[in-house]
Amino acid sequence: MLKEEKMAKEIPEIYIGENWFNIDDILSSYKDESCGAVDIFLGIPRSAPEDGDVKELHYEAYESMAKKIINEIINEAKQKFGIKHAVVHHRTGVVPVLIPSFLVAVWSGHRQEAFEACRYIVDEVKARAPIWKKEVFKSGTGQWKE
Repeated sequence: MLKEEKMAKEIPEIYIGENWFNIDDILSSYKDESCGAVDIFLGIPRSAPEDGDVKELHYEAYESMAKKIINEIINEAKQKFGIKHAVVHHRTGVVPVLIPSFLVAVWSGHRQEAFEACRYIVDEVKARAPIWKKEVFKSGTGQWKE
């Protein structure tokens, strides 16, 4: 078995947890000669004065329900935009500023579908998946975000 074939089995399409996967492994996890585009969104916690100087985010999820909803969202994107494949990973636990916490990768025949589907998946996961975050500020205080 080729190394790339092994990696394809090791990278889950949907992952919610404290681990993080190497971006190169994610990109190698799906191969389709008809795909001319891969669009990637990477969400990274930031700290800015207008946001209260965030130090870290604490994520919690209703994992089984979140996976079910994310699967529905991916299937909707496949129907709506004609994409071939998508990967959605979201961390749980404590995530410091500058450490990636949310990844969406979309494979399609053309860039326009990939762009549109990636944005759709990001927006829908944020709106619908039961994943919650608490912002913890440099002051030591914290608050849960809607």
